[in-house]
Parts: sequence; C-alpha cells; structure tokens
Amino acid sequence: MSEKPPITPLPPRSTAATVFMAVPIVFIGALGVLVALLWFVTGMDSFAEGEQVTIRFDSACGDESASVLIERARQIGMDPVMSGLDMTVHLPDLPDARSAVPELLVTPGSFKLLSSDGSLVFDNQNIDEVAIDLDEVGMPQTLIKLDSSARSALVDIADDMIFTPSIDDGTLPDVTGEVLKEDGVVSIYGGEGITEVKMRRAADRAIVLAHGPMPCAVRVISVDQPPNAG
Repeated sequence: MSEKPPITPLPPRSTAATVFMAVPIVFIGALGVLVALLWFVTGMDSFAEGEQVTIRFDSACGDESASVLIERARQIGMDPVMSGLDMTVHLPDLPDARSAVPELLVTPGSFKLLSSDGSLVFDNQNIDEVAIDLDEVGMPQTLIKLDSSARSALVDIADDMIFTPSIDDGTLPDVTGEVLKEDGVVSIYGGEGITEVKMRRAADRAIVLAHGPMPCAVRVISVDQPPNAG
C-alpha cells in the first residue's frame, strides 16, 4: 500500500478572526455574555431587575429613532414597551442605571475610520459585525469587523498607512494598514480606568455600534416612575 501524503496543517488564525468564527457567545447579539463577562470581571453578585421607569424621548425622526432605541434596550436585556417616544422598562439592577441607561440609549453611535489627512475612509455602513473580547492581557476591547467591500478595498493599501478610528467624533488610538489587512477588524480598547469601567465602556460601544447610528439627534426629556409601577 502506498503511504498517505502528509496532512498540511492550516495556518493559525489571528485572535480577531477566531473571535468572529468562534462560539457565538462573544457576539454582541448574545447579551447574556456581556452580563456574564461583567459579572466575572467585577464580582457583581446581582443582575435582578431594577426599578420600573418611563423614559420620555424627543426626536425629529420619531419612528426611525424609536426602532433604534428598542433594539438597544433589548440588547441591554430590557423588555421595552413603547408608546410614541415614551419607553417603559425595568432597568438593570445597577446603581446608576436611571441616568446611565437613558444616556446610552440616545448615544449617536457614529463610527468613522479616517485617513491620516482626516478624510473619511469607512463608516457605519461598512460595519459587518461587532463583538467584545478580552485581549492578550485580559483587558476588554470592542471589535468592529468591516464588511466585504471594505476588506476588499484594504487589499492594496500600504502596510504603513495610518488610520484613526472615531466614535461620535472622539478619536481613538491609530491603527496601521498592516493590522487592518490582516483580518479586517478594528480593535478598540476599553481605555483608562479600572477593569469594571473598561468592560462597561467596551460593552456600551458595542451596543451603540451594533444598533446605530441614530438617524437624527435624540434627547431624554425625563425619567419617571410610571403610575402603575409596583
């Protein structure tokens, strides 16, 4: 019998590429993972429902903004009931939920990837998927996977080209063409602060980028207990 030819092992995948192919728990669609990761990192021992509130919004694009608000609320783990631009929900059981959740819901969520001269290269329309992950030292990061058209456009760029990610006009650390071409993923780290703050920032960014941008400006008018709240 002839010997079987040796099996050539596949080259190792990059960490970011593995995240987007691996178990779906890292995808922003699996909210329970955000909660589990946050619990694991911060040691919080309760995610029971918090108080019931009605959040009143104001927007010039009511129907369009309402759909984004609903998707973001569901991503946080709430079950929103909408009446016009009034949303009644049970907040997460977090100390600052009454202020933090409405603020997160109305965040514009505008993503831009800028060239070194400040011109726009990619934006929200080029986002394929969003995930959160822990980097090689265990710190949280938000991963933005660019779509196929963006990844195709990256093939011919120089490795030493510099790009600047921006979320809501806040610039973030630069990324090189070489890194972008590797797997078409923009990694945004959790920034400064303790691990709990970094994890929450990474999750917040993922939520607003996965469900965004807002079609127009939305503001919070009030946050009150509904009359029938128990």
